[in-house]
Amino acid sequence: MLNDIRKDYLLDRWVVIATHRGRRPTDFTQKKKSTSNRDISCPFCPGNERKTPPAVLVYLKGDGGIIKKADTNGTRHQGWLIRCVPNLYSAFSPPERGESFKTGKAVGHHEVLVESPIHNEHPGVARISQLIHVINGYSDRLRILLKKPYVKYVSIFRNHGLDAGASLSHTHSQIIATPTIPPTPHNELEACKKFHKESGNCILCEVIQKERNSPRFIWENESFIAFAPWAAVHPFEFWIIPKEHQGTLLELQHKTVEDLANALKTCLGGLNSLLNDPPYNFGFHMAPNKETKKLYHWHLEVYPKLTIWAGFEKSTGIYINVVPPEDSAQNMRQTIANLPQD
Repeated sequence: MLNDIRKDYLLDRWVVIATHRGRRPTDFTQKKKSTSNRDISCPFCPGNERKTPPAVLVYLKGDGGIIKKADTNGTRHQGWLIRCVPNLYSAFSPPERGESFKTGKAVGHHEVLVESPIHNEHPGVARISQLIHVINGYSDRLRILLKKPYVKYVSIFRNHGLDAGASLSHTHSQIIATPTIPPTPHNELEACKKFHKESGNCILCEVIQKERNSPRFIWENESFIAFAPWAAVHPFEFWIIPKEHQGTLLELQHKTVEDLANALKTCLGGLNSLLNDPPYNFGFHMAPNKETKKLYHWHLEVYPKLTIWAGFEKSTGIYINVVPPEDSAQNMRQTIANLPQD
């Protein structure tokens, strides 16, 4: 039997599905890590708020619901549910007054969203109420950043585990606003434009219908579906995507926010249980502006960090995945079915 070589849904990218080199979940299982609800040296833990820059967004518990604040006049709010702070080691920085935006400087914003006051509240075991705060926090910052005239794209992503690039273990994600549309979302958008022009339809709406009945299907609820993509680059990679066409997180309603929180907890909980809390990255892929929302269908891509790209991948742009997505989906389905129910 020959290995498959598969093309990505959107990108001009090819992946070899190396069936003959197939590996089992136990081949990737991580050693169990020690956990604690608080780390006195962690700048993201409660009580250490002055170790970070002033927060641009804080969720506080109020009598009538959530109160949204920012740290001002040297104060640091206590008793928070989530905090969003500028990254101390920012890749992008706000422009200086009077500066031209055509200089090629890395103009933008780089923020850290601290997802919980609990040091190790992994999304796979987090409270649904807390994940709802996280998603709403993403939307709040996305809305503000997209209004800035020098921002062309907002990337929301998460690095989990040292091998995936997380320098701090406290549960957090990052938000980077850039002055240009980065290559991957740009190329995906161009593919969506081409498909829409030729067919009048959204390519990812059609992908959902096909993958819902494929061996790569993992899980679904009323609003979202999860599946292993046809040309998965990474072992156990999966996507979470809204069933109804939406361009960005800003189109979520109250019910769909809760459904997304359940999708995150279920699917990341399945990954956590299957591979014993592996390192992973995830990233939201969204339409960059109002004009492209009709063309582009937002989705979340989750990439477990289980293998190393070597000379062949780096020199050719063709990737080798040693776990067929059909196998990873089957393992995820079985694991999710055995997760404890809240």
